[in-house]
Amino acid sequence: MKFAIIMLSIIFITDIGTCLGVDQLICDTGGTTYHANGQLKACTLKDDFASNGIKCKQYAPISFYETGKLESCVASDFFIYGSIICNQYSQVSFYPSGKLKTCDLSQTIQIDGKTCAQYEPIFLQENGKLKSCSTPH
Repeated sequence: MKFAIIMLSIIFITDIGTCLGVDQLICDTGGTTYHANGQLKACTLKDDFASNGIKCKQYAPISFYETGKLESCVASDFFIYGSIICNQYSQVSFYPSGKLKTCDLSQTIQIDGKTCAQYEPIFLQENGKLKSCSTPH
């Protein structure tokens, strides 16, 4: 028991196994990739993982920018970003700034004067303006 406590203390003190706040232990075995600087780039999650206000789905791919910020993942639940509601189990991606880049909509929405269709992808510019989306049929 003392050995386990000592080893855990060493891990926490030296920060072994973490990359800019993203712990490599979030990954399932195999298929993990790293950026040139050694930071976690992508893997398959072994459990649900919360980051950037989104809960990422277990057993789905997740990727990070070289800075450690979330690049993309599959949402395990609906993700609300302002007036945009991204669909459950859809791929959601972010800009390096943390702002929403793309997702599949859970409902039809009016944005920048355009109606965007439910269940279809929406693409935003980094400033939040609409880049493109599909219109309802």
